[in-house]
Amino acid sequence: MDGDPNEHLERLASLHAAGALTDEEFEAEKARALAPSSPDETLASPPADSFALPQQPPSGAQPYPMAYDVAYPLRLSRWKTLLRLPLLVPAAIFLYAIQFLLFYALVPIGWTTVFWRKKYPQWLFEATTGALAYTARFQAYALLQTDKYPSLDVDSSPVSLTFTRPPAGELSRWRFLFWKAILLVPHLFVLGALQLALSVVTVIAWFGILFTGSYPRGLFGFTTGVMRWHYRVIAYFASLNDRYPPYALSAEAGPGGNKAVVWSGVSGGIIAAGFAALITAAAIAGNTADTEEVEYSALLKGDAINLLRYERTDGPVSISLVRVYDPGNDLAQLLKPGTGEKVVVFEWSIRNGTGSALRIDPDVAELKYSDGNSHRLRPAIVVVGNGGAPKDVSSRTTTLVRAAFVVPSNSTPLELDFTSSFTELGGITYKFR
Repeated sequence: MDGDPNEHLERLASLHAAGALTDEEFEAEKARALAPSSPDETLASPPADSFALPQQPPSGAQPYPMAYDVAYPLRLSRWKTLLRLPLLVPAAIFLYAIQFLLFYALVPIGWTTVFWRKKYPQWLFEATTGALAYTARFQAYALLQTDKYPSLDVDSSPVSLTFTRPPAGELSRWRFLFWKAILLVPHLFVLGALQLALSVVTVIAWFGILFTGSYPRGLFGFTTGVMRWHYRVIAYFASLNDRYPPYALSAEAGPGGNKAVVWSGVSGGIIAAGFAALITAAAIAGNTADTEEVEYSALLKGDAINLLRYERTDGPVSISLVRVYDPGNDLAQLLKPGTGEKVVVFEWSIRNGTGSALRIDPDVAELKYSDGNSHRLRPAIVVVGNGGAPKDVSSRTTTLVRAAFVVPSNSTPLELDFTSSFTELGGITYKFR
Protein backbone atom coordinates (compact mmCIF):
# COMPACT_ATOMS: atom_id res chain seq x y z
CA MET A 1 0.00 0.00 0.00
CA ASP A 2 1.47 3.37 -1.06
CA GLY A 3 -0.70 5.49 1.29
CA ASP A 4 -1.01 5.49 5.05
CA PRO A 5 -3.66 2.85 6.09
CA ASN A 6 -4.69 4.85 9.15
CA GLU A 7 -5.24 7.97 7.10
CA HIS A 8 -7.25 5.98 4.57
CA LEU A 9 -9.42 4.51 7.33
CA GLU A 10 -10.07 8.00 8.69
CA ARG A 11 -11.21 9.14 5.26
CA LEU A 12 -13.51 6.14 4.96
CA ALA A 13 -14.99 6.87 8.38
CA SER A 14 -15.56 10.50 7.41
CA LEU A 15 -17.40 9.49 4.22
CA HIS A 16 -19.44 6.94 6.16
CA ALA A 17 -20.44 9.58 8.70
CA ALA A 18 -21.42 11.94 5.89
CA GLY A 19 -23.74 9.31 4.42
CA ALA A 20 -21.67 8.70 1.28
CA LEU A 21 -21.13 5.05 2.28
CA THR A 22 -23.65 2.57 3.62
CA ASP A 23 -22.77 0.37 6.59
CA GLU A 24 -22.13 -2.60 4.30
CA GLU A 25 -19.96 -0.60 1.93
CA PHE A 26 -18.01 0.92 4.78
CA GLU A 27 -17.28 -2.51 6.29
CA ALA A 28 -16.26 -3.88 2.87
CA GLU A 29 -13.87 -0.99 2.20
CA LYS A 30 -12.53 -1.21 5.75
CA ALA A 31 -11.82 -4.94 5.31
CA ARG A 32 -10.10 -4.31 2.01
CA ALA A 33 -7.97 -1.57 3.55
CA LEU A 34 -6.90 -3.85 6.42
CA ALA A 35 -6.25 -6.89 4.21
CA PRO A 36 -2.59 -7.74 3.45
CA SER A 37 -1.56 -6.46 0.04
CA SER A 38 0.78 -8.09 -2.44
CA PRO A 39 3.57 -6.13 -4.11
CA ASP A 40 1.38 -5.90 -7.24
CA GLU A 41 -1.60 -4.45 -5.39
CA THR A 42 -2.14 -0.88 -4.28
CA LEU A 43 -4.86 0.65 -2.20
CA ALA A 44 -3.58 4.17 -2.37
CA SER A 45 -7.08 5.24 -3.46
CA PRO A 46 -10.52 3.59 -3.35
CA PRO A 47 -11.83 1.77 -6.43
CA ALA A 48 -13.16 3.98 -9.21
CA ASP A 49 -16.74 2.80 -8.63
CA SER A 50 -16.72 3.60 -4.92
CA PHE A 51 -16.69 7.34 -4.16
CA ALA A 52 -14.93 10.53 -5.17
CA LEU A 53 -12.63 12.45 -2.85
CA PRO A 54 -12.03 16.19 -3.29
CA GLN A 55 -9.00 16.97 -5.40
CA GLN A 56 -6.22 19.14 -4.04
CA PRO A 57 -4.66 21.97 -6.06
CA PRO A 58 -1.31 21.20 -7.68
CA SER A 59 1.70 21.89 -5.50
CA GLY A 60 2.67 25.57 -5.60
CA ALA A 61 -0.60 26.71 -7.25
CA GLN A 62 -2.64 29.42 -5.56
CA PRO A 63 -6.04 27.89 -4.63
CA TYR A 64 -9.23 29.86 -5.15
CA PRO A 65 -10.42 31.13 -1.71
CA MET A 66 -13.61 29.10 -1.95
CA ALA A 67 -14.00 25.33 -2.15
CA TYR A 68 -17.06 23.38 -3.22
CA ASP A 69 -17.43 19.62 -3.41
CA VAL A 70 -20.07 16.91 -3.11
CA ALA A 71 -19.07 13.39 -2.06
CA TYR A 72 -20.11 10.91 -4.74
CA PRO A 73 -22.74 8.47 -3.38
CA LEU A 74 -22.58 4.78 -4.26
CA ARG A 75 -26.34 4.39 -4.05
CA LEU A 76 -29.28 6.79 -4.18
CA SER A 77 -32.84 6.10 -3.14
CA ARG A 78 -35.18 5.52 -6.07
CA TRP A 79 -38.34 6.58 -4.25
CA LYS A 80 -36.75 9.74 -2.84
CA THR A 81 -35.59 10.61 -6.34
CA LEU A 82 -39.03 9.91 -7.80
CA LEU A 83 -40.70 12.18 -5.22
CA ARG A 84 -37.95 14.80 -5.10
CA LEU A 85 -40.15 17.77 -6.06
CA PRO A 86 -42.77 17.35 -3.28
CA LEU A 87 -39.98 16.53 -0.81
CA LEU A 88 -38.33 19.85 -1.65
CA VAL A 89 -41.33 22.00 -0.68
CA PRO A 90 -40.65 22.41 3.09
CA ALA A 91 -36.94 23.09 2.51
CA ALA A 92 -37.81 25.54 -0.31
CA ILE A 93 -39.92 27.62 2.09
CA PHE A 94 -37.03 27.85 4.52
CA LEU A 95 -34.63 28.56 1.64
CA TYR A 96 -36.81 31.49 0.52
CA ALA A 97 -36.46 33.06 3.97
CA ILE A 98 -32.69 32.42 3.98
CA GLN A 99 -32.18 33.95 0.54
CA PHE A 100 -34.39 36.94 1.35
CA LEU A 101 -32.14 37.62 4.35
CA LEU A 102 -29.02 36.93 2.28
CA PHE A 103 -29.69 39.16 -0.73
CA TYR A 104 -31.70 41.93 0.94
CA ALA A 105 -29.73 42.27 4.17
CA LEU A 106 -26.44 40.39 4.51
CA VAL A 107 -24.92 41.11 1.09
CA PRO A 108 -25.90 44.84 1.04
CA ILE A 109 -24.50 45.25 4.57
CA GLY A 110 -21.37 43.43 3.41
CA TRP A 111 -20.91 45.83 0.48
CA THR A 112 -21.32 48.76 2.87
CA THR A 113 -18.69 47.49 5.30
CA VAL A 114 -16.29 46.70 2.44
CA PHE A 115 -16.72 50.23 1.09
CA TRP A 116 -16.11 51.92 4.44
CA ARG A 117 -13.79 49.49 6.20
CA LYS A 118 -12.39 47.27 3.40
CA LYS A 119 -13.36 44.12 5.29
CA TYR A 120 -16.20 41.83 6.34
CA PRO A 121 -16.89 41.68 10.09
CA GLN A 122 -16.44 38.13 11.38
CA TRP A 123 -20.12 37.70 12.31
CA LEU A 124 -21.28 39.00 8.93
CA PHE A 125 -18.84 36.80 7.01
CA GLU A 126 -20.00 33.71 8.90
CA ALA A 127 -23.68 34.57 8.47
CA THR A 128 -23.31 35.20 4.73
CA THR A 129 -21.23 32.09 4.05
CA GLY A 130 -23.53 30.02 6.27
CA ALA A 131 -26.57 31.11 4.23
CA LEU A 132 -24.73 30.26 1.02
CA ALA A 133 -23.71 26.85 2.42
CA TYR A 134 -27.33 26.00 3.23
CA THR A 135 -28.29 27.09 -0.29
CA ALA A 136 -25.61 24.74 -1.65
CA ARG A 137 -27.00 21.82 0.37
CA PHE A 138 -30.49 22.55 -0.89
CA GLN A 139 -29.37 22.79 -4.52
CA ALA A 140 -27.33 19.58 -4.33
CA TYR A 141 -30.44 17.82 -3.00
CA ALA A 142 -32.60 19.41 -5.71
CA LEU A 143 -30.09 18.33 -8.36
CA LEU A 144 -30.33 14.71 -7.10
CA GLN A 145 -26.67 14.55 -5.99
CA THR A 146 -27.54 13.42 -2.49
CA ASP A 147 -30.37 11.87 -0.50
CA LYS A 148 -29.31 13.81 2.59
CA TYR A 149 -32.12 16.28 3.28
CA PRO A 150 -30.83 19.89 3.48
CA SER A 151 -30.45 20.98 7.08
CA LEU A 152 -28.35 23.30 9.24
CA ASP A 153 -26.13 20.38 10.27
CA VAL A 154 -22.92 20.98 8.30
CA ASP A 155 -20.85 18.03 9.53
CA SER A 156 -23.26 15.29 8.46
CA SER A 157 -23.75 16.63 4.94
CA PRO A 158 -21.83 15.30 1.91
CA VAL A 159 -21.97 18.84 0.48
CA SER A 160 -19.05 21.09 1.37
CA LEU A 161 -18.93 24.82 0.62
CA THR A 162 -16.19 26.71 2.47
CA PHE A 163 -14.77 30.22 2.12
CA THR A 164 -11.40 31.62 3.11
CA ARG A 165 -11.89 34.95 4.86
CA PRO A 166 -9.55 37.64 3.47
CA PRO A 167 -7.39 39.56 5.93
CA ALA A 168 -8.83 42.85 7.21
CA GLY A 169 -8.12 45.74 4.86
CA GLU A 170 -7.45 43.51 1.84
CA LEU A 171 -10.81 43.95 0.08
CA SER A 172 -11.01 46.74 -2.48
CA ARG A 173 -13.48 49.61 -2.19
CA TRP A 174 -13.55 50.47 -5.89
CA ARG A 175 -14.04 46.94 -7.19
CA PHE A 176 -17.27 46.10 -5.42
CA LEU A 177 -20.73 46.02 -6.99
CA PHE A 178 -20.73 47.86 -10.35
CA TRP A 179 -17.19 47.07 -11.48
CA LYS A 180 -17.55 43.48 -10.40
CA ALA A 181 -20.93 43.26 -12.11
CA ILE A 182 -19.34 44.37 -15.41
CA LEU A 183 -16.45 41.92 -15.00
CA LEU A 184 -18.90 39.08 -14.38
CA VAL A 185 -21.04 39.67 -17.48
CA PRO A 186 -19.07 37.12 -19.60
CA HIS A 187 -19.26 34.63 -16.72
CA LEU A 188 -23.04 35.02 -16.64
CA PHE A 189 -23.33 34.22 -20.34
CA VAL A 190 -21.18 31.10 -20.00
CA LEU A 191 -22.94 30.05 -16.80
CA GLY A 192 -26.32 30.53 -18.47
CA ALA A 193 -25.33 28.03 -21.18
CA LEU A 194 -23.88 25.62 -18.61
CA GLN A 195 -26.97 25.77 -16.43
CA LEU A 196 -29.16 25.11 -19.44
CA ALA A 197 -27.07 22.00 -20.07
CA LEU A 198 -27.32 21.19 -16.36
CA SER A 199 -31.11 21.07 -16.57
CA VAL A 200 -30.81 18.42 -19.30
CA VAL A 201 -28.19 16.51 -17.28
CA THR A 202 -30.47 16.48 -14.24
CA VAL A 203 -33.31 14.94 -16.24
CA ILE A 204 -30.94 12.26 -17.56
CA ALA A 205 -29.63 11.64 -14.03
CA TRP A 206 -33.20 11.32 -12.72
CA PHE A 207 -33.89 8.46 -15.12
CA GLY A 208 -30.45 6.98 -14.43
CA ILE A 209 -31.11 6.84 -10.69
CA LEU A 210 -34.57 5.35 -11.16
CA PHE A 211 -33.17 2.54 -13.32
CA THR A 212 -29.75 1.92 -11.76
CA GLY A 213 -29.91 3.46 -8.29
CA SER A 214 -26.85 5.63 -8.94
CA TYR A 215 -25.98 9.00 -10.45
CA PRO A 216 -23.80 8.57 -13.60
CA ARG A 217 -20.31 9.49 -12.41
CA GLY A 218 -19.34 11.70 -15.37
CA LEU A 219 -22.59 13.68 -15.15
CA PHE A 220 -22.12 13.98 -11.38
CA GLY A 221 -18.73 15.64 -11.91
CA PHE A 222 -20.22 18.04 -14.47
CA THR A 223 -23.04 19.03 -12.10
CA THR A 224 -20.60 19.63 -9.25
CA GLY A 225 -18.34 21.69 -11.53
CA VAL A 226 -21.15 23.93 -12.74
CA MET A 227 -22.29 24.63 -9.17
CA ARG A 228 -18.66 25.25 -8.13
CA TRP A 229 -18.42 27.88 -10.87
CA HIS A 230 -21.77 29.32 -9.74
CA TYR A 231 -20.62 29.79 -6.14
CA ARG A 232 -17.27 31.29 -7.18
CA VAL A 233 -19.16 33.96 -9.13
CA ILE A 234 -21.47 34.65 -6.15
CA ALA A 235 -18.51 34.85 -3.75
CA TYR A 236 -16.77 37.37 -5.98
CA PHE A 237 -19.89 39.49 -6.55
CA ALA A 238 -20.73 39.51 -2.83
CA SER A 239 -17.13 40.70 -2.15
CA LEU A 240 -16.36 37.70 0.03
CA ASN A 241 -13.04 37.92 -1.83
CA ASP A 242 -11.43 39.94 -4.62
CA ARG A 243 -9.98 36.97 -6.52
CA TYR A 244 -11.45 36.86 -10.02
CA PRO A 245 -13.21 33.51 -10.60
CA PRO A 246 -11.63 31.26 -13.24
CA TYR A 247 -13.46 30.04 -16.33
CA ALA A 248 -13.25 26.46 -15.10
CA LEU A 249 -15.29 23.62 -13.61
CA SER A 250 -12.44 21.93 -11.76
CA ALA A 251 -11.64 22.21 -8.08
CA GLU A 252 -7.95 22.69 -8.85
CA ALA A 253 -8.41 25.96 -10.80
CA GLY A 254 -6.94 29.02 -9.13
CA PRO A 255 -8.03 32.67 -9.48
CA GLY A 256 -8.29 34.12 -12.97
CA GLY A 257 -5.22 35.95 -14.23
CA ASN A 258 -4.80 39.55 -15.41
CA LYS A 259 -5.54 38.62 -19.02
CA ALA A 260 -8.88 37.08 -18.01
CA VAL A 261 -9.75 40.19 -15.98
CA VAL A 262 -8.88 42.57 -18.84
CA TRP A 263 -10.72 40.49 -21.45
CA SER A 264 -13.77 40.17 -19.20
CA GLY A 265 -13.77 43.88 -18.38
CA VAL A 266 -13.63 44.91 -22.04
CA SER A 267 -16.24 42.41 -23.23
CA GLY A 268 -18.44 43.01 -20.19
CA GLY A 269 -18.26 46.77 -20.72
CA ILE A 270 -19.25 46.41 -24.38
CA ILE A 271 -22.17 44.12 -23.53
CA ALA A 272 -23.32 46.38 -20.66
CA ALA A 273 -23.12 49.45 -22.94
CA GLY A 274 -25.16 47.57 -25.57
CA PHE A 275 -27.85 46.69 -23.05
CA ALA A 276 -27.92 50.29 -21.79
CA ALA A 277 -28.38 51.53 -25.36
CA LEU A 278 -31.20 49.05 -25.98
CA ILE A 279 -32.97 50.04 -22.76
CA THR A 280 -32.61 53.73 -23.61
CA ALA A 281 -33.93 53.17 -27.13
CA ALA A 282 -36.86 51.15 -25.77
CA ALA A 283 -37.66 53.88 -23.23
CA ILE A 284 -37.58 56.54 -25.95
CA ALA A 285 -39.71 54.42 -28.27
CA GLY A 286 -42.14 53.60 -25.47
CA ASN A 287 -42.45 57.29 -24.61
CA THR A 288 -43.40 58.26 -28.16
CA ALA A 289 -47.06 59.19 -28.54
CA ASP A 290 -49.38 57.69 -31.14
CA THR A 291 -50.02 60.62 -33.50
CA GLU A 292 -53.32 61.14 -35.32
CA GLU A 293 -54.03 63.82 -37.93
CA VAL A 294 -57.58 65.18 -37.46
CA GLU A 295 -59.63 67.56 -39.61
CA TYR A 296 -60.97 70.04 -37.04
CA SER A 297 -63.98 71.04 -39.17
CA ALA A 298 -65.01 67.37 -39.51
CA LEU A 299 -64.59 66.92 -35.76
CA LEU A 300 -66.98 69.86 -35.20
CA LYS A 301 -69.61 68.02 -37.27
CA GLY A 302 -68.97 64.67 -35.55
CA ASP A 303 -67.77 63.17 -38.84
CA ALA A 304 -64.15 62.41 -37.83
CA ILE A 305 -63.29 58.76 -37.15
CA ASN A 306 -60.09 58.35 -35.12
CA LEU A 307 -60.24 54.84 -33.70
CA LEU A 308 -57.22 53.36 -31.88
CA ARG A 309 -57.12 49.87 -30.39
CA TYR A 310 -54.82 48.71 -27.57
CA GLU A 311 -54.34 45.03 -26.82
CA ARG A 312 -53.99 44.12 -23.16
CA THR A 313 -53.47 40.72 -21.54
CA ASP A 314 -57.15 40.47 -20.56
CA GLY A 315 -58.69 42.01 -23.69
CA PRO A 316 -58.70 45.02 -26.03
CA VAL A 317 -59.41 48.70 -25.32
CA SER A 318 -60.71 50.93 -28.15
CA ILE A 319 -60.70 54.72 -28.01
CA SER A 320 -62.08 57.19 -30.54
CA LEU A 321 -62.12 61.00 -30.52
CA VAL A 322 -65.65 61.50 -31.90
CA ARG A 323 -66.50 65.19 -31.59
CA VAL A 324 -65.57 68.67 -30.39
CA TYR A 325 -68.01 71.32 -29.18
CA ASP A 326 -66.52 74.74 -29.90
CA PRO A 327 -67.95 76.62 -28.17
CA GLY A 328 -69.37 74.16 -25.68
CA ASN A 329 -70.58 76.56 -23.00
CA ASP A 330 -73.99 74.88 -22.85
CA LEU A 331 -72.44 71.46 -22.13
CA ALA A 332 -70.38 72.70 -19.20
CA GLN A 333 -72.75 74.96 -17.32
CA LEU A 334 -70.75 74.55 -14.12
CA LEU A 335 -67.96 76.50 -15.79
CA LYS A 336 -68.36 80.24 -16.01
CA PRO A 337 -65.98 81.59 -18.67
CA GLY A 338 -64.97 85.21 -18.27
CA THR A 339 -65.18 88.02 -20.78
CA GLY A 340 -63.29 87.09 -23.93
CA GLU A 341 -63.27 83.36 -23.00
CA LYS A 342 -65.14 80.28 -24.19
CA VAL A 343 -65.47 76.60 -23.27
CA VAL A 344 -64.24 73.94 -25.70
CA VAL A 345 -65.39 70.36 -25.01
CA PHE A 346 -63.73 67.27 -26.58
CA GLU A 347 -65.59 63.96 -26.52
CA TRP A 348 -64.16 60.42 -26.71
CA SER A 349 -65.90 57.06 -26.93
CA ILE A 350 -64.02 54.37 -24.97
CA ARG A 351 -64.84 50.68 -25.29
CA ASN A 352 -63.40 48.62 -22.42
CA GLY A 353 -63.18 45.03 -23.66
CA THR A 354 -61.00 43.87 -20.77
CA GLY A 355 -61.97 41.97 -17.66
CA SER A 356 -61.11 44.86 -15.32
CA ALA A 357 -62.11 48.49 -14.84
CA LEU A 358 -60.07 51.31 -16.44
CA ARG A 359 -59.45 54.46 -14.40
CA ILE A 360 -59.85 57.90 -16.00
CA ASP A 361 -58.08 60.68 -14.08
CA PRO A 362 -58.83 64.44 -14.10
CA ASP A 363 -55.54 65.16 -15.90
CA VAL A 364 -56.22 62.68 -18.71
CA ALA A 365 -56.00 65.36 -21.43
CA GLU A 366 -53.98 68.44 -22.33
CA LEU A 367 -54.80 71.02 -25.00
CA LYS A 368 -52.29 73.03 -26.97
CA TYR A 369 -53.78 76.20 -28.47
CA SER A 370 -52.62 79.47 -30.01
CA ASP A 371 -53.89 83.02 -29.42
CA GLY A 372 -50.86 84.58 -31.04
CA ASN A 373 -48.65 82.63 -28.66
CA SER A 374 -48.60 78.91 -27.99
CA HIS A 375 -50.06 77.64 -24.68
CA ARG A 376 -50.79 74.31 -23.00
CA LEU A 377 -53.75 73.80 -20.71
CA ARG A 378 -55.22 71.03 -18.54
CA PRO A 379 -59.01 70.54 -18.58
CA ALA A 380 -61.13 72.48 -16.12
CA ILE A 381 -63.37 69.42 -15.74
CA VAL A 382 -63.48 65.81 -17.00
CA VAL A 383 -66.74 63.85 -17.06
CA VAL A 384 -66.79 60.04 -17.38
CA GLY A 385 -70.29 58.79 -18.30
CA ASN A 386 -72.50 60.73 -15.90
CA GLY A 387 -69.91 61.47 -13.20
CA GLY A 388 -66.79 63.51 -12.72
CA ALA A 389 -63.26 62.10 -12.86
CA PRO A 390 -61.55 60.28 -11.30
CA LYS A 391 -63.89 57.50 -12.31
CA ASP A 392 -63.65 53.98 -13.77
CA VAL A 393 -64.84 52.73 -17.14
CA SER A 394 -66.45 49.42 -16.18
CA SER A 395 -65.42 46.11 -17.73
CA ARG A 396 -67.14 45.17 -21.05
CA THR A 397 -68.82 48.60 -21.44
CA THR A 398 -68.64 51.64 -23.73
CA THR A 399 -68.48 55.07 -22.08
CA LEU A 400 -68.29 58.69 -23.25
CA VAL A 401 -65.51 60.80 -21.76
CA ARG A 402 -65.64 64.60 -22.07
CA ALA A 403 -62.90 67.09 -21.26
CA ALA A 404 -63.79 70.78 -21.00
CA PHE A 405 -61.21 73.57 -21.45
CA VAL A 406 -61.65 77.29 -20.82
CA VAL A 407 -59.69 79.17 -23.52
CA PRO A 408 -59.60 82.67 -25.05
CA SER A 409 -62.40 83.27 -27.56
CA ASN A 410 -59.93 84.03 -30.35
CA SER A 411 -57.81 80.90 -29.72
CA THR A 412 -57.16 78.13 -32.23
CA PRO A 413 -56.70 74.52 -31.00
CA LEU A 414 -53.49 73.01 -32.34
CA GLU A 415 -53.02 69.67 -30.54
CA LEU A 416 -54.80 67.52 -27.99
CA ASP A 417 -53.00 64.92 -25.85
CA PHE A 418 -54.74 61.96 -24.20
CA THR A 419 -52.82 59.80 -21.72
CA SER A 420 -54.18 56.97 -19.60
CA SER A 421 -53.15 53.62 -18.15
CA PHE A 422 -54.31 51.70 -21.23
CA THR A 423 -52.52 53.82 -23.87
CA GLU A 424 -48.84 53.49 -24.75
CA LEU A 425 -46.43 55.37 -22.50
CA GLY A 426 -46.52 58.49 -24.66
CA GLY A 427 -50.32 58.44 -24.97
CA ILE A 428 -52.14 59.82 -28.04
CA THR A 429 -51.52 63.16 -29.73
CA TYR A 430 -54.22 64.52 -32.03
CA LYS A 431 -52.88 67.17 -34.45
CA PHE A 432 -55.57 69.47 -35.83
CA ARG A 433 -55.56 70.83 -39.31
